[in-house]
Amino acid sequence: MPSQLLAEEASFDRAPSESSVAVRDAVDAIVRRQMALNTIPGAAVAIVDHGRIVKIGTYGIANLEWSAPVGRDTRFQLASVTKMFTGVLLMRLVERGKVGLDDPLTRWFPDAPHSWATISVRQLANHSSGLAEQWGASRQATVEEIIAKAMQTPLAYVPGTEARYGFTDFTVLRAILEKAGGNQLPQLLTEELFAPLGMGSTGFAMATDDGSVRIGEVLPRRASVYGLRDSRLTTSDFFFAPQGYGAGGLYTSIEDLANFFVAMDAGRVLRPESIRELEAPGELAKGKKSSFGLGWVVGTYRGVQTAGHSGGPALADIVRIEGRQLTVIALTNQQLLHPLLAEAILDTYLPAPPRVPAISDGRPAVAANLRLAMTKAAAGEDPVLAFAPSGKEAAASLFSPFTRAMLRGVGPLRGIELVEVLADGRRRYRLEFAYKTMVWICAAEADGRLSALRPD
Repeated sequence: MPSQLLAEEASFDRAPSESSVAVRDAVDAIVRRQMALNTIPGAAVAIVDHGRIVKIGTYGIANLEWSAPVGRDTRFQLASVTKMFTGVLLMRLVERGKVGLDDPLTRWFPDAPHSWATISVRQLANHSSGLAEQWGASRQATVEEIIAKAMQTPLAYVPGTEARYGFTDFTVLRAILEKAGGNQLPQLLTEELFAPLGMGSTGFAMATDDGSVRIGEVLPRRASVYGLRDSRLTTSDFFFAPQGYGAGGLYTSIEDLANFFVAMDAGRVLRPESIRELEAPGELAKGKKSSFGLGWVVGTYRGVQTAGHSGGPALADIVRIEGRQLTVIALTNQQLLHPLLAEAILDTYLPAPPRVPAISDGRPAVAANLRLAMTKAAAGEDPVLAFAPSGKEAAASLFSPFTRAMLRGVGPLRGIELVEVLADGRRRYRLEFAYKTMVWICAAEADGRLSALRPD
């Protein structure tokens, strides 16, 4: 981890209150702590509250080889957060009547198979289309070739019955947006959003890769992306091919993102009813709701409704509380992370939920194995001893690089309490880590060794 740690703060409070200063100081401490725990070279955060940028912070190094510091105009890779902008573009075209959310795909692809008549544009955007993934597409495959292959492939499930996060939905959606908007997706995003809002540091690299040489645009002040291998930082630049730009690959700066959400709050991006559509959870069969809006991920945090997305999985993390017009943005350049940073910043604004009382635990061996599993995984040791043979997959998941990154980020385990035994025998435990409280669900064999384990 580089010893240099720069922090630049911009506040637009004319007379900042003691509480706002305390929040900004707490945010700096949160970011520095996560950078140290997870060996993050550089980061940038912003908080937009009711249309005002109340915090922009930049920290650390954007490029280790040149010791280039992160600035407010440093371009970070957004990865899957790109989908948020594809969703916004969709609603811009919906507002002008150029495309309908409930249009069947056969309106836009008359030669598509009959099954596509049962799929709507909305279902593409909320990942409930039923289209099978086309992960085998080559880097040189065009959008048209990917769509042609999708038309030849049977549906993976009945449209609208479940939600499966994937790539193909947004490739097909991209093609529809280009037909409706009359231009290629990168140009549409620039014309509709980036240029009008003055987002001069936002765009794609337009990279191509023939297997030996990668060619792309020069992006001034681009942050390099790093990974963590055996406690060493290494370069780790995922290739975002242009045919996937509806789903990932956008670069932008913390200042551009902050200004974008200022414009959202001011009503200069979408109408309120369009924002509600973006953030509405998808309607699934039998009255179920999904966790996907239109390119945005929706959920609940500390009792309030949230919307946003993470990408990389934590190169970028955006969480927005529409009811409070509060947006938290976190950008980093270390790829092997769990998206904890934006939530940790939100914790400075939102009160902790009421604490569920602990209950008596008649099976202390389960809690002991849970503690052993967490402690070993956090230390980089295989937690297999805490698991029964039936828990092999759960042990592998806990020992995965991303779960271990999460455990590093939440700090040492301080306490375990049983809070509920479910009807099927699974048990919900509250785990008190140094920097976050979480609930995990586990199942165990008769001897107390774990057979299943996941965050609640």
